[in-house]
Amino acid sequence: MRGKTILITGVGGDIGQSIIKCLKDNNTDRKIKIVGCDIDRYAASRQEVDSFLVAPFVDQEDKYVEFIKSIVKKEKIDYLIPTTEQEIIVLDKRRASFDGECKLLINPSYIINTFFDKYATVEFLRNNGLPCPRTYRIEDYSGELSFPLIFKPRFGCGSKGLTIAHDRDELDFLKKSKKDFIIQEVVGDIDEEYTACVFSNGQDIHSIAFKRSLGYGSLSKIAELSNDVELLDLAKKIACAIDLRGSINIQVRKTVQGYIPFEINPRFSSTVYIRHYFGFRDVEWWLNLCEGRQITYTLQYKSGVGVRKLGEIFFECQPF
Repeated sequence: MRGKTILITGVGGDIGQSIIKCLKDNNTDRKIKIVGCDIDRYAASRQEVDSFLVAPFVDQEDKYVEFIKSIVKKEKIDYLIPTTEQEIIVLDKRRASFDGECKLLINPSYIINTFFDKYATVEFLRNNGLPCPRTYRIEDYSGELSFPLIFKPRFGCGSKGLTIAHDRDELDFLKKSKKDFIIQEVVGDIDEEYTACVFSNGQDIHSIAFKRSLGYGSLSKIAELSNDVELLDLAKKIACAIDLRGSINIQVRKTVQGYIPFEINPRFSSTVYIRHYFGFRDVEWWLNLCEGRQITYTLQYKSGVGVRKLGEIFFECQPF
């Protein structure tokens, strides 16, 4: 990676901040340059990158893409790492315009299109003989499940927009007021929720998993390393089914029937630095994959807990 320049988007967000930490762990002698951008001029990691720019909103698609392309050209970017779902979707559609300019660290279009669609995710799992929650498009649902029910957007970021319907009146109200939603059974409970990451270079497949507790919104606040072979193997089976070459993250609940995945994120996740600390260095590995370098994995600890903390950073404070 000597002499490479990497652009990271959304450096004010939890994923962007974590990716910067991963890169800096491997950059003690400043072999790489990190450029960051965010829609917020006071992005939390603004002072952690070598160069920072304020980005336009991604829903202004043409303006956003031209902005990214201008940075790629001016800064001579070698690798572009988008961190938000909206950016990944837009850059996936426009990836051809970056050919020969820089390498995009995003999954192939079929993986992105499948797993950013929560209904298509369940269909993928079912079609590949993998466990999944019973799920219906809102227009197809006719009372097959018992209450409570999960009511969530078919497309969207994580758990944003998710609502629990406890009875028929609540369900009827939600069905009338929402579009492009799915209805899903509740599996397991929040005390048995896990996050698993899997990385593959097309030959070797590595996975790591943590039992997680949520906090600070829907982020993984506490992550306890899990060495359950059943869960690690499930992650590897999903990677094989999509011929993975890169990194994905899988949200899972443990039930009496076993582990059931309920969401798959085709991107780096908020636990990317926690797993990096334990030796699962998928940011580094994806860059090595692009450069044809060997990937080795050694788990650094047999057990352990990672806890995300809050902090402050200050800008433009003028002394009296």
